[in-house]
Amino acid sequence: MPFLNTRQKHTLSRLADTLIPALEVQDGEDERLFGIRASDLNIGELAEAKLEAIATAHRLKEIRFFLRLLEMPLVNLLLAGQWGRFSAMNLERRTAVLRTWGNSRLAARRRAFQSLKRVIIFLFYATMPDGKPNPTWPVFAYTNPPPGPVERPRPIQPLTVTEDMVLETAVLIIGSGAGGGVVAGELSAAGLDVLVVEKGGYFAESDYTGQELAGYKHLYENEGALTTADMSMSVLAGSALGGGTTVNWLTSLIPPDVVLAEWATHGFAAATTSEFQDSLTAVSARTGINTQESEINRQNELLAQGAQALGYQVDVIPRNVQGCVDCTFCNYGCIYAAKQSTLKTYLQDAFERGGRMLVNAHADRILHQNGRVTGAVVTVTQNGQQHRLTIQADVVVAAAGAIHTPALLRRSGLHNKHIGQHLHLHPVTQTWGIYAEPVYSWQGAPQTRVVHDFANLDGRGYGVWLETSPGHPGSYTSSLPWQSGRQHKRLVQRLHHMANHIVLTRDFHGGQVRLDKRGQPVLHYHLHKYDAHHFWQGIVESFKIHRAAGVQRLIAPHNRYTTWQPGEDFEAFLAKVRQQGFPPNGYGLFSAHQMSTCRMGDSPATGALKPTGETYEVGNLWVADASVFPTAVGVNPMLAVMAAAHYIAGQIRDGNR
Repeated sequence: MPFLNTRQKHTLSRLADTLIPALEVQDGEDERLFGIRASDLNIGELAEAKLEAIATAHRLKEIRFFLRLLEMPLVNLLLAGQWGRFSAMNLERRTAVLRTWGNSRLAARRRAFQSLKRVIIFLFYATMPDGKPNPTWPVFAYTNPPPGPVERPRPIQPLTVTEDMVLETAVLIIGSGAGGGVVAGELSAAGLDVLVVEKGGYFAESDYTGQELAGYKHLYENEGALTTADMSMSVLAGSALGGGTTVNWLTSLIPPDVVLAEWATHGFAAATTSEFQDSLTAVSARTGINTQESEINRQNELLAQGAQALGYQVDVIPRNVQGCVDCTFCNYGCIYAAKQSTLKTYLQDAFERGGRMLVNAHADRILHQNGRVTGAVVTVTQNGQQHRLTIQADVVVAAAGAIHTPALLRRSGLHNKHIGQHLHLHPVTQTWGIYAEPVYSWQGAPQTRVVHDFANLDGRGYGVWLETSPGHPGSYTSSLPWQSGRQHKRLVQRLHHMANHIVLTRDFHGGQVRLDKRGQPVLHYHLHKYDAHHFWQGIVESFKIHRAAGVQRLIAPHNRYTTWQPGEDFEAFLAKVRQQGFPPNGYGLFSAHQMSTCRMGDSPATGALKPTGETYEVGNLWVADASVFPTAVGVNPMLAVMAAAHYIAGQIRDGNR
């Protein structure tokens, strides 16, 4: 059955043309942007296909219901004061209807609005019709993706599977990111036979295009559209060989001492030992972490200038890169092979030592008998065909990330109460500033400066830190507040003058990963008022830094378009923003860090894992990813994950000599 019927398709197209309408040009407006509408780029059909690819059956049902409601005159009268079918209204009335949904006090109405607003606006500004640059890009001087390198043999050759079969290995590693990749490299160096299973695909330098739409589709979980169950938080997670290290922004920060001390008291006993420090040193060396290649772009420079003007400390961010050319598109795969991801380092090491890689392979469940692991059952999809593999292994390492590792353990019959609990996400929001001079927030190294002055707001190591994020058109515009097509396009026209700060919060309170009817993970998370207090303090400091950097206009992260300009009452602006609070789907909320869902503990009563990383329930079943953190790490977690995996690999090696 088609996702939408003919009437619903028409409603979706009209909705898209309301979010992104063609408008009569007024003073200062660019015809190339204001004269084009969503349907000119076939966004209705693209959105329908995208939603079918990324949304659950339940979410699709909700979207169909929303589209039906829009065509009910009485509903529109009661909810928006506009009588008639949505598709029959003029633009002004359709805009009023959508605005009431987006600004509603009812969470379900805001969720319905956001479910379509994000997808439609993202597609409109990210799509490349017939492979050509998006027609709006010249308006804000967006740089076309660079041509990829000349095609050459791929440095890793994954296994080819053509039938159901049984494989054998000493060590099976499920997941290939910052955790699984390191374990593969370290155990292969110890002479152990390793087989790495990755549910994503394998993409080498010659496969990367730098295109935003293609990058999200091929390299990210759920094509970059993963959200929490209530859709209030967008969650970015890598899904390809190399995991998040293939697509992240290279930020390589050492976990703070206060965090390591907290971990030691919660069950990760090694966190404060020289052995763990040796692991930090080892992975830093192998991945080339340095500050010499942290060249500052204009957006990071504005963050630094504003912070320093207020007397705050600005630190240079170390990055795992060698030979960076600042090509702009590193979050869609490093075209120039400069990013020292696990794909480039530890996985390559393992492959060259005889380690095997299996991609497009979903680990269905782990096999165990009499309290010992025996292997796993895996479904591999290649050339459109699915094959069932039974992999026999002496050791299994679950390194599928803090979302999929707990789901895998639950599907495999493990019952420890901490599996799937304590989900920490480092909740993030954005603030924007429009500056007099061009900023080009997408150009250059995405993150090279950080402000840590507010990382300990409660005296226990919990607070916020401030960085920047690259502003590529699809993801950037879809997060900007929308109250009308004209208001939104006026912001988009200044995209190249816009700089952002991201406010990252070390969350004390966590959420859960639960399983749906198909055994797949669902994220349940709500920003706790304790963490929201820190969140708000970070937003205020971000506003102050923008102001100190000479911003022309401040833009708050909420749906309701709330701004400040020099000469206006700043305290009144803060009060107006604060009054809006943090209702689900009422402001931009994001995460790129998932942690702690199979945490280490001193006993099964306090954690799912022993302090070594082995599960309490099944012998020689280990976890080596961000799931093991007892609490949130409080900085970008890649380096901490790699060090933890390095330490756990040592425990596995020593126990299997």
